[in-house]
Amino acid sequence: MNTIVRNLFYTLGRFRLASSLNLLGMSGAFAAFVVIMMKVGYERSFDTCYPDAGRVVMLDTHIDGGPSYFGAILPRGMIDYVIERVPGVECGSIFAKSWGKVAFCTDPDNPSYFMEEPYAVYKSFAQTVGMEFVEGNAEGMDAPDGMLMSESMARRFFPEGNAVGSYVYRNGDCWVSDEDVIRYRVCGVYKDFPENSQFADNPLFIRMNDIQKDHWLSYNFCGFLRLKPGVTPEDIRIQMDKAGVNERLKDDSESVFEAYVLPLPDVYYEYKGNDFLRTGSRQDLYLLVSIALLIILVAAVNLINFSTALTPMRIRSINTQKVLGSPVGTLRLGLVCESVSIAFLAWLLSLALVACLGRTGGLDFLHFTPSLVLYWKPVALSGVISLAVGALAGLYPAFYMTSFPPAMMLKGNFALSGKGKRLRTCLIGFQYVISLVLIIVTAFIWMQNNYMRRYELGVDRDQLLIAALPGLPVTSSMYQGFDHQLKGCAEIADVAYANVKLGGMNVYSTYPLEYKDKEAGAFLINVTPNFLSTMGIKVEEGRGFLPNDSIRTGRLNFVATRNAKEMMGIPVGETFDFNPWGKQASVVGYVNNLQLTSLHKADDVPFVFVTNPVFDSLKLQYAYIRVKAGSDMDAALAHVREALERNFEGYSIDVEFFDRVYASLYQKEADQQHIVTLFSVLAILISLVGVFGLVIFEAEYRRKEIGIRKVFGASTGEILWMFNRIYLRIVVICFILSVPAAYYAVNEWLKSFSVRVSMSWWVFALALVVVALITQTTVTIQNFRTARANPADSIKTE
Repeated sequence: MNTIVRNLFYTLGRFRLASSLNLLGMSGAFAAFVVIMMKVGYERSFDTCYPDAGRVVMLDTHIDGGPSYFGAILPRGMIDYVIERVPGVECGSIFAKSWGKVAFCTDPDNPSYFMEEPYAVYKSFAQTVGMEFVEGNAEGMDAPDGMLMSESMARRFFPEGNAVGSYVYRNGDCWVSDEDVIRYRVCGVYKDFPENSQFADNPLFIRMNDIQKDHWLSYNFCGFLRLKPGVTPEDIRIQMDKAGVNERLKDDSESVFEAYVLPLPDVYYEYKGNDFLRTGSRQDLYLLVSIALLIILVAAVNLINFSTALTPMRIRSINTQKVLGSPVGTLRLGLVCESVSIAFLAWLLSLALVACLGRTGGLDFLHFTPSLVLYWKPVALSGVISLAVGALAGLYPAFYMTSFPPAMMLKGNFALSGKGKRLRTCLIGFQYVISLVLIIVTAFIWMQNNYMRRYELGVDRDQLLIAALPGLPVTSSMYQGFDHQLKGCAEIADVAYANVKLGGMNVYSTYPLEYKDKEAGAFLINVTPNFLSTMGIKVEEGRGFLPNDSIRTGRLNFVATRNAKEMMGIPVGETFDFNPWGKQASVVGYVNNLQLTSLHKADDVPFVFVTNPVFDSLKLQYAYIRVKAGSDMDAALAHVREALERNFEGYSIDVEFFDRVYASLYQKEADQQHIVTLFSVLAILISLVGVFGLVIFEAEYRRKEIGIRKVFGASTGEILWMFNRIYLRIVVICFILSVPAAYYAVNEWLKSFSVRVSMSWWVFALALVVVALITQTTVTIQNFRTARANPADSIKTE
C-alpha cells in the first residue's frame, strides 16, 4: 500500500500539468454525471409525493381518437357528473385557474398587496391529492370565504404566525370566487408540495363559486379524481361511457368524444395538451443520460491515454522493480490501484464542484434544486462508477507497462506495438467523434433558438413594454390616472390594454367561431380600441377599431387575423351569431397573421380581438406601453414604474420587455442549449487532454527519430508538421464518421418545430475547422520544445 501511495504522489508531482488537466477533465465529467443523475431522480419521482399517487388521476377527453384541442380544460358539468355518478371514483374536485393574478392583503386599512393567482377548488380537493396540514384543516372550505394557504405563503402573509383563523382581503375581481366575498378566512395551512409536483407553486386555494355549474359547453375547468382501491383507469373509462358521459359531450359536429383519466404521475410525461400543466420529455431525459455516459467514457479514455503516455518515462522504474524481484501481478495491481485512486479523487473533486455550483446558482437552468443529501442514491452510484472507471481504465496501461522484458532497458530501447498504437488512435478518435457531434448539435440548437427569438411575429416588438396591473375595471380611477400620467410623458407614444399577456403562452381563451357550415376555434382577446395601432398590427382589409366600438351594444365588433378569413370565409361587415356570448357579431376588419405562440406547433389558430364590453365591468389587466423610437428606455422605464407606484399604491411592480415575455416561450430550448453547450465544451476540453497525453507519448517515443531527422537537416517546422499531419488525418476521419450521427440527431430535434432552420453545410464545415485548429494548436505547443531540442541531447537520452 505504501508503494501504491508513493507512486501515486510521484506521478501527480512529476507530471503536474498533465495530472492536473486529467483530474480536472475527470472531475468535470463526474460532476456532469452526478448532476444529470440527480435530475433523473427529480423527474422520475415527479408527482409521486401524494398518498397512493397511482390512484390520483386527471380527467381528460379524446376527440376523434386524438387529444382534445382544449387539453385538460373541461366543462364543469362533466366534472361534477363524473364525481357524482361514476362508481369507481372515491372523491374528486374542480381545479379552476383564476387566469391572472389577484391582489391580496392582510390589513385593508394599510394595505401592502401580494399579487397571487388563486385556484378555486372543492373541499374534497385536500382529500383527493392527500394534502398534509401543519395547522387547521379543509373543513372550513364548506363556507364561501374558505381559504387554504401553504406553509411558505403563510410565513409571507403572517410573519408572526397564527395564520389559521386570520383573514385575507381581496382587491379586484376573481371570476371563480363569489363577488360578495372580499374577505377570506384561512381554515388550513398545508405543507408545501415538493418542487417536482404539479402544485409546486403552492398557491392559495379558495372555494369554487357556482359559476357555469351544470354547464356542458363552457370549457374552463380541470378535474382531479381519487379512485377507489383496486379501480384502474381503464375501469373508469368504461364506467364513464356506461354512465353516459361521452353521449352528453356530443356537440352539433360529427366529432366523437371519449372521456378518460390519466394517473397524475404519468401526466408529466404523457400529457400533450395545453401548457398550463408542467410537462417533461422522456426523450430529452434519455438524451441527457446518454450525453453524461458519453462524457464518462471520454474521461475514461483520457485516463487510459494519460497512463499510457507515461510509459516512456516510467518504464525504467517499473523494470527496475521487476529486476529487484517485484512480482508482475503486484506491479499491475499497484498501477490499477493508482488509476482507481485518481478516478476516486476526481469524483471527490466533482462533488465539491457540484456543491459550489448549486450554492452559487450555476445550475439554475436545470430548474431543480440539486442536493447531494436529498439525491444521495445517484451520488453513491456515481462513486461506484468512478471506482469501476478507474479500475477498467487502469487495466490496459498496467498490462502494457509491465509487458516489456527487463533486458530491453539495458539495450536503451522499448517497443511500441502497432496494435497498441491503433488502439490509442481509436480511443482518441472516439473522443473526437463525440466532440464533433456535440459541437454540430449545439450550433443548430443555437441557430434554431436565435431564429425563433427573431421570428416575425406580426407585431412591432421593439420599444414595447408590458405592465401587469390589478384586476380592476379599466374605467376605475386608478387605471385612468395611470393612463393619463403615462401619456403625458415625452418618451411614451401610447398605452393600450388587454386581458391577457400576449406572447407569453401557447394557448389563450378559445371560443368557437361558426359561420354557415364552417366551425373553427379562435383565440378571443379583449382589448381597448387603440390596441392594434399600439402593437403595430397592420389592418389588411376593412378597418381597425374606432373609439365608439367600445360602447356596449347588442352587437360585437371583431377584428380578426387573416387566417380566420381563410378558414371561415366571413366577409367584412357581415353579421353572424356568436353563440358563446349569445350575441351577434361582425368582423369589421382583418389584420396580418400573428405568431404569438410557440413555433413548436403548426397551429393556425386565428386571433380575434374585441373591444365591446360584454360583462358589467371589463377587466384588462395588462398595459402595453409603446415607447417612442429613439427615446431613452431607462427614462421610459422609470416613468412607467413611477406611474405604477403612484396610481397603484401598495401593489407590486411588474414591468417586462415584450421581447423577454416572448422569449419565455422557449425557455426549455434555451435551457437545453445551455446544457448541450456546457457538455460540448466539457467534451472538447477532455478530448484535448487525451490529445495532450497521446502527444506526450509520441514525443517521448520518437525523440531519437526527431534528433536524427534534425541531424539530416529537418527544420523545426517540418518536425511540427510531421506530428500535426497525423492528428489532422485523425480529425478528418472522425469528422466523416460524426456527420451522419450529427445530421440524424439534429434532424430529429428539428422535427418538433413547425418552422425551422435549414441544415446548412457550413455548420458542419465550421465544426471541422474549429476542432482541427484547436488540435493543431495543442499539438504544436506541446511538440515545440521537442522539435527545438538539441539533436545530440535527444539521441543521447535514447
